[in-house]
Order: sequence, then C-alpha cells, then structure tokens
Amino acid sequence: MPEHLSPRLQIAVCDDEPTDLRQAAGLTREIMAAEALPCSLSCYDSASALLTAIQNGAQFQLLLLDVMMDGMDGMALAAALRALGDGSAIIFFSSNREMALRGYEVSAARYLAKPLQQPQLREALLYCYKTFCEKKELLLPTEKGQSKLSPSDIIYAESWERGSRLQLTSGPIETPARLSELAAMLPERSFTFCHRTILVNLAFVKHLRPREIELADGKTIPVSKYRISTLKKSLLSYLRG
Repeated sequence: MPEHLSPRLQIAVCDDEPTDLRQAAGLTREIMAAEALPCSLSCYDSASALLTAIQNGAQFQLLLLDVMMDGMDGMALAAALRALGDGSAIIFFSSNREMALRGYEVSAARYLAKPLQQPQLREALLYCYKTFCEKKELLLPTEKGQSKLSPSDIIYAESWERGSRLQLTSGPIETPARLSELAAMLPERSFTFCHRTILVNLAFVKHLRPREIELADGKTIPVSKYRISTLKKSLLSYLRG
C-alpha cells in the first residue's frame, strides 16, 4: 500500500529487558517498513511509564507488551487501560506460554512467544493494522466520552487550548488529542496542513487563494505562505484521485 494512502499507526513497545525491548522495536520497524506501512514507534522500559504517558495524553493504536515485568506487569497494565476505556490493540509477548489464556481477559489481539520470530510478529502486526488502523471511523475522547466519527465528516481541525477543535459537518467538537496526533490518524491523501495550527480536509476546499482557503460552506481559513506550495501539490494529487 503506498504510504501517502496509508494511515499512520501509533505503536508503543514496552519491555523492562533492554535487549528484548530493542529486538521487539527493531523487528517492528523492519516489518512495517518492508510492508510500506507508516508508523510512529515509542519505547517504554516499564508498564508504569507507559501507563503514565497514556494518562498524560499519549495515544496509541497498538501496544506490544511484555507480560512478565517487575512491578506492574503487562497483564495488569492492559487491565488498567481497559478500565480507562482504552481500546488499543494489544500484542502480548512472553517466555511464559501458560499466561497466554489470560490474554483473552483483556481482549488481546495476539500472544507471541519469546524470543520473537519475524513471521509470527509480521502476521500479528498486519492483522492489527488491517483490523484497527484501517477502520473508517475514529474513536476520540471528547467531553461526551469516547466519540466515534468518520474522517469524511471532518471539514478541518485546529489547535485549541489543550487539544484540538474539529469543525464537523454537524458542528464543532473539542478533544484533548493534539493536532499532530489527529494528523497521524487521518488519511494523508485527504488531509493536509494549510497552516501549522490548521489541518484541512481537501474534500471541502472550494477555492485556494494565496493567503486563504474558501471552504464549501463559504467560510475561509488562513493559509501559511510557507505551506502554499505543498498545499497546491496535495490538492492537485487529491483531485487527480
């Protein structure tokens, strides 16, 4: 799949053994690159560190968790995240095969044995990508809770106080998700930055002018002079299909 048509998968890898953490992260990068699937990968050396990051606003669509870790283990982390309403896909890995059945308690997508083998990890990653990243709907935290929305309903999104404000066809909503996080979840072919604080859906662009975009509803949003060239190319590529 061409990268410009692919949503970017946000991945976190967590293992308290440095060698195993490097191996898991390295294999994941290799597989995603070989499949031309864009991703952002973050590494954590403890379950508590990952939990804190998520509680502070970090968002991931896929978690690769070692089961047996000192302190909070991978199963306890997964249970805590599910209790918070986190719906991330989870791939467990462990040298303890007897723990595999417990993975179903937290709706894990896969349970892999250590040491990780590329074919098994590849199958798990591709399964999670297809199942969780290619969904047509987004799940975003809002003041109403976890809200589902379709990317095609987003006219534009802008930085807003501690998060982002999305202008939908049905009206505005706010989310604590940062604009950069939204951009990573949305299809690159349809969404591009017209300004460092504004992400626009090209489907709603009626006219592009040197300093502004006129949207389908007649409203205008600003265009940065530093982004006009890239914006023109993105719009032309979008119109060509």
